[in-house]
Amino acid sequence: MTTGRDDPDLLANLRAPNAEHDGVFWHGDRLMVFDADAASGVNAENFADLTLPDRFVDRIRGRRSAAVSWRQVRSLWLSQLRVLSGEDHLRALADRMAAVLDGRRDQHVDFAWLAHEVTFRSLVPVVLDGLSTSDLAWLDRDAIAKLTRLDAGPGGQTRRQRWQAVVAQLHTGRVVRKEIRRRARGGRTRTDLTQPVVDRLLPALGPDRALEAVTTVLTAIAGPPGAVAGCLAYELARRPEWVAALTEEFTAVPVEQLYRTGTRSAPTAHQFVKEVLRMWSAPLLMTRSARVPLTVRGNRLGVGRHYLVSPYLVNHDERHWPDPDTFDPHRWSTEAARRPPGGHHYVPFGWAPTACIGAGLGTIQLVLLTHLLCTRFRLEPRTPDSARVTLSAVPRPLDFDGWVRLR
Repeated sequence: MTTGRDDPDLLANLRAPNAEHDGVFWHGDRLMVFDADAASGVNAENFADLTLPDRFVDRIRGRRSAAVSWRQVRSLWLSQLRVLSGEDHLRALADRMAAVLDGRRDQHVDFAWLAHEVTFRSLVPVVLDGLSTSDLAWLDRDAIAKLTRLDAGPGGQTRRQRWQAVVAQLHTGRVVRKEIRRRARGGRTRTDLTQPVVDRLLPALGPDRALEAVTTVLTAIAGPPGAVAGCLAYELARRPEWVAALTEEFTAVPVEQLYRTGTRSAPTAHQFVKEVLRMWSAPLLMTRSARVPLTVRGNRLGVGRHYLVSPYLVNHDERHWPDPDTFDPHRWSTEAARRPPGGHHYVPFGWAPTACIGAGLGTIQLVLLTHLLCTRFRLEPRTPDSARVTLSAVPRPLDFDGWVRLR
């Protein structure tokens, strides 16, 4: 594996903490917080009272809106996600992923982009179900525009790409707002993450803040899930011995049992997925703005100053992870000589109170995708030996293209 470097000066520092800075140091005017304990602490302090922005109409009038805590929104979503992780919903999720893979079968595709397509399209109904084909197409365009921005080289996006991104974003807002209004009028009820926002919080939020809450989740499912899924496909393509072991396990477990018990019925697949999440955490870096005055290991940050955290580096900290740059799912086995540290030292989904609400469902989705790629489909890379992963905004496999075949 080779690793690309988009910012050599910055990324040269993105390694395990050393005696000079212990994982907390300045890089220009930004504070790097790459120690697990420090990152967990500053994240909790900075977002302890996070609320949704004021309503647009109130901002225009120069007044404050009634505060609505993100904790309240997250609590509703977490309750709904427990429903959405039920047997029928997981079967539907797997069917949607299989449909995308089947639609690309025997075509030459970029596997990294295919992974984004599989994850995003299958997750959209979890966030906003029941959309028309034309409305779904706008959400697809918006997601592609966001991914193109992440994937842009040193020259950035072209003027045309920036304009297309603005148009797609505006149409996505229109689609979400239209659906919120329809449901508020009692038009229909769906089991997704939008429904509890409409049923329980719409009067307090108002339409624009409800729109922002839903589009925030749509943005979240357009990036990191697909990046990790692409890396999962990359690891499967280069490790036939693991494909054999996973296929043997899946063959012995009826797929219905996977839907009923999640990862518990496929421990080997669970270990493989956890190691993919550790090895290829996305995004690589997260920039945060200080909302309150902060002090991190003696370094003071005023309101508005920026600091960076990195789940990727925490998950590669050699003080806590033996051979952190080695892909080794066996480290998660109960028989492993040294158990993984866990807690806030393993943070592929970030730190509380802003950790990804979909961590559980996201892990199960990766197990179901592994099942599909080991039992129903196989990836046939065009040039297997040239595939590699570059680290930029997210880990991304390069020269990783070929064909999806039926097994």
